Amino acid sequence: MINKIKLIIGAASVFLTAGALGVSLIIPLVLLCLFIYLKLSKLNYSLLNLIFLFVIVFVSSYFIIGQGMSTVYLLFSLIPMLATILFGELEISLALSLAAAVSVAMIRGGNFYLLVSFLVGGIAASLLVLNARRRLDIIRAGLIVGILEAITLFLMDRLKVYYPLRYLMLTLNGVVSSFIVLGTLPIFEMLFKTTTNISLLELADFNHPLLQRMILEAPGTYYHSLVVGNLSEAACRAVGANALLARIGAYYHDIGKVEKAERRTKQTRKARPDDEQDGDHEPRKRWNGISAQI
Repeated sequence: MINKIKLIIGAASVFLTAGALGVSLIIPLVLLCLFIYLKLSKLNYSLLNLIFLFVIVFVSSYFIIGQGMSTVYLLFSLIPMLATILFGELEISLALSLAAAVSVAMIRGGNFYLLVSFLVGGIAASLLVLNARRRLDIIRAGLIVGILEAITLFLMDRLKVYYPLRYLMLTLNGVVSSFIVLGTLPIFEMLFKTTTNISLLELADFNHPLLQRMILEAPGTYYHSLVVGNLSEAACRAVGANALLARIGAYYHDIGKVEKAERRTKQTRKARPDDEQDGDHEPRKRWNGISAQI
């Protein structure tokens, strides 16, 4: 009952806000439909974070259009890229792209070109950066999205080139969006309290101080962690889980043993008596050494 009341209050607030801004009521209607869809899909996301991303694209687009600036300055692929990388769910990013496309198009009086451009840019950006592990993947995705935006404009202009500079601006639009994503990604990771694949790969760098220390002080534990990482990654891929997260977790799962590496070495030595010692006691001493390590 409480959830239904919150939903009604939230929907009423969105419609009142749209009315106060003087924008079409189609925008809150579409947002409400998408919210219900995401609610029923039971995806893993934070509604507050999703709203924050939508507000960014809506406010920035509202300002650019309100100032009479050209639509080539609208960053079509910025928010879809961020949503895909941060949430890791394609459905969430596509829903956000649809909400942005309809909202911006209605701000411009139902401009069909803006609707198509945002959809093309959002869908392409979401697909291209899904499971991206390198910064180069994001830059390449931005370049491809920019080219697709230019092609979309060419098709919308009925295969005629009007103002060639616009095509260059749209191509650069995608590239600039990718650089903004890379620059702001650590900030959004901190705000949303999440870790993306790109940050995980930084932890996978064998020059990381903790891994370097493990190699020097506990080499056995280090090689054991590598084997566990390979096994975990293979298992996760088989069931469709996050293989990269499992691998990084395996690398660091025994990191606490580094603090007691010296003591463990002594215990291991004690568990391996010299050949001169009584052979009858050797199995028991080995067992005690193993128990101490456990």
